[in-house]
Amino acid sequence: MKKILILYFISVINFLAFGQNQITKPNPKLYFNTKYVTLDNPKLRNPDTITENFHRHNITEKQFVPYYNLGNNGSAYYPLMFQNENQIGFKHGFNSFDRYYYTPNSVKYYDTKTPYTYLDFVFGGTEEIIGGAEFAYNLKPNYNVAFNFHRNNFKGKSQHQVCFSNLFSLQQWFRTKNNFYDLKVSFIYNGIKNQENGGWNADDVFTDPIYKKRKGFVPIFLDDAVNKWSERNVNIYQQFRLGKKVETVINDSVTRKMVHPKYVIEHQFSFDHWKFSYKDSETDSLYYQSLLYDTDSTDDFTKTWTIRNGIYFKNLPNDSVPKKFLFSAGVQIDAIDYKHRFNHQTFADIQLKASIQNQQSDSSFFDYKVDATVDVAPSYIGDFSVNFLGRLNFKKNMSVGLLGEVSLATPSQKQTYYFGNHFSYHNRNLKKIFQAKIEAVYEWKKQLLYAHIQNYFIQNFIYNDTDRLPKQYNKPLNILVVKLRKEFNTKHIFVGTEIYVQWISNTNIIRLPVFAMKQTLYYKGGFISGKLNAQLGLDINYNTNFMGNAYNPALATFYNQDNQKLKFYPMLDLFFSLHVKRTNIFFRAIHVNQGMFKQKGIYTVPNYGYLDRTYRAGITWQFYD
Repeated sequence: MKKILILYFISVINFLAFGQNQITKPNPKLYFNTKYVTLDNPKLRNPDTITENFHRHNITEKQFVPYYNLGNNGSAYYPLMFQNENQIGFKHGFNSFDRYYYTPNSVKYYDTKTPYTYLDFVFGGTEEIIGGAEFAYNLKPNYNVAFNFHRNNFKGKSQHQVCFSNLFSLQQWFRTKNNFYDLKVSFIYNGIKNQENGGWNADDVFTDPIYKKRKGFVPIFLDDAVNKWSERNVNIYQQFRLGKKVETVINDSVTRKMVHPKYVIEHQFSFDHWKFSYKDSETDSLYYQSLLYDTDSTDDFTKTWTIRNGIYFKNLPNDSVPKKFLFSAGVQIDAIDYKHRFNHQTFADIQLKASIQNQQSDSSFFDYKVDATVDVAPSYIGDFSVNFLGRLNFKKNMSVGLLGEVSLATPSQKQTYYFGNHFSYHNRNLKKIFQAKIEAVYEWKKQLLYAHIQNYFIQNFIYNDTDRLPKQYNKPLNILVVKLRKEFNTKHIFVGTEIYVQWISNTNIIRLPVFAMKQTLYYKGGFISGKLNAQLGLDINYNTNFMGNAYNPALATFYNQDNQKLKFYPMLDLFFSLHVKRTNIFFRAIHVNQGMFKQKGIYTVPNYGYLDRTYRAGITWQFYD
């Protein structure tokens, strides 16, 4: 595998050294013509230049659901509104950092007329430094290479709280000139290293005069524990397009026989090596109840190696047939090697996939899509997932949709058994998890109004109980989640409101707040001949009190607790941002109202405090030359 990667990098360097992409005359339309696709969305689109809420730079702040972490960006997180992905087949079960990762489906494959560069940097003193770069270049009109690199260093204000990550992707996109063959190749590296301090070992952190000024003086439970996550992924995605060859005019003097495809054969190959480890050179017997295998230190790890092959056959949209019926069918075969302490197993996961949908267009009144996956591997036979979408599109950019999912999934490896130095269990009698999810969606884009209503019905839900270990709830669970977003955007005033409400049938099993909200208000205007645009405003975030889950560093998971109820008040952020052509700059004051209430601070997780009043500054650039 290393030899293959070395040869791949050498070939890319050679192309960069000798390839040329010449534009003989300045052309403004050509100059900014940079587009990209992803594997899960093959439609060409422009890089994001949206300036609304640009100051929300963390990935969890950009979701249509509020999140909390352990008091330091880059640490383990959880959503305030219920979410549950009932993935079928094999899964290792360590998911507390998934949203930070690059994935094969998130990699951007570019088509550029001139080199494209995107740079970003966020600075928060010694507490937080973020920087990244993205570059894409067409070596030939039908061949592009690109890379994306991001480095995050979140030191935090408490002892032993550093969250550090390196995320990198290198990708290429090649298409034959006659449109017959399409090849996308990517290499992804995700590396995360987080210090785990177990939280504050003091009750008066927000009231003690010394602790209020210097959180670094607060005693902690763990001072040498570290979690490490790493992933290396090579993904190859290729298409063979089948159809008639038609003589097509390229320019005034050149014609070429181009394939007008009706059908596509897709093949996807990937190799993935994933690892999680928890290390602690001390016994920490006061924090953990037992030391099971090593009495002087802890070195737990879990590793997976996965080779995936998938082949699919489908037909393509046709502009001459606006109501065309589209289908796709295929098989995905995974070979998995799983290693965990003295447990070493191999698995085969075979999934049959199919989908049907109508050809969607701007003029279509009714859209529908149905996806179905069935697992036929002996270890996971009986697992299935069916997803469906039905949507009515009205005039004035208004639509009403109904989404649904019905699935039956095998528990993850981590839920089934785990052999660590502090926790060891084997749940032999876990049943498959059944989930039925229905979501009604109303969107009126012209009025900037979005409403989502989700209802979950779950049988055999698995959670981590107060003993920190996985338990299965054999009775039905019902969860109702309502999400509403309304924006008012005038020439000088922007007002954005997000409201979240949920009802859970058993709050002893799932512990989340009933209500949460985000409120954004800012003034915007231009000066210096309208070339410099500015925004000055505020954010208010709030949610109701709830008995929040505690965090277990050794298992990297959240679990139920009965000792500390989390209490909240509205948190205020102020921000100022500037936008000059393709450059964005922001200044942000976070939690500026800390200490203005009787309650002097907030815990997002028991023993883990929210950010103190702090400041951030950030900048992004886009270059097209």
